[in-house]
Amino acid sequence: MVKTRIVEGHIATTDPDLCMYRFAKPTTFRKAPTFGVTMGVVLEGSKRVRVEGHEIAVDPTQLLVLTRETEHVTEADGAPYLGLSLLFGPEQVARALLALKDAGAKSAAETAPAFLMRTDAPIADAIERLIRTLDDPLDRKLLAPLVVDEILFRLLRSDSAAAVRSAVARTPDALRILESMRFIRENHERKLTVDALARNAGMSPSHFAHRFSSVARVSPMRFLREVRLERARSLLFEAGTRANEVANTVGFESAAHFTREFKRRYGVPPSHYLRTRPT
Repeated sequence: MVKTRIVEGHIATTDPDLCMYRFAKPTTFRKAPTFGVTMGVVLEGSKRVRVEGHEIAVDPTQLLVLTRETEHVTEADGAPYLGLSLLFGPEQVARALLALKDAGAKSAAETAPAFLMRTDAPIADAIERLIRTLDDPLDRKLLAPLVVDEILFRLLRSDSAAAVRSAVARTPDALRILESMRFIRENHERKLTVDALARNAGMSPSHFAHRFSSVARVSPMRFLREVRLERARSLLFEAGTRANEVANTVGFESAAHFTREFKRRYGVPPSHYLRTRPT
């Protein structure tokens, strides 16, 4: 039994990229833009998702995969409803796509921002194992990342994900994009621009921005912002640093901007992590 804090709406877990939801009656809620590739799973009930002009019905036999940075609206229309979403980091996605390219996985032209696939036994088993890691801190630290990698590979190697694999199949510069992500992570506190990142990658700004979005599934500036927020969360939780100090340390121009973006990303203000920091 997973020992998460069960509430109506969002179900709190220790990993901000793994979100669970429960609704006792039909509910419509708008989500913030996804950060790259996101998997949605219906455990009980059903839902409809509207994304970029598409309406997709999802039930417990299916997985919904949002393939890029995009906004979407979810309607939990089968009550009671229980579901989860899992976000995969851009670097993690890029490495998986490169591995699948080297393995000769076929690709196709990309059109829709999402796809449905059947929840087969291996993926269902991996999802169950991931949820079980929430009960044990050591499992969460050591096993959960391995299970998440397994789920991502199973999703991206499926026939349904052929369009996503096209991001690295057409041109040989995907490795440069992965290197650019590493550069951003190591220099996130600096004032970085698309032009500067493109020069560092040896590409024109327009081509760099296009290829970065294709491979990372988010824009360069969105990736930079998310890296800063990830680092800020770590500082708040582990070191108890004040929010205004964190904002400056990770590269935000103001504490107000940092607080707004932090709440958008994690659903709570920075002070939440100061209050929950272990003593």
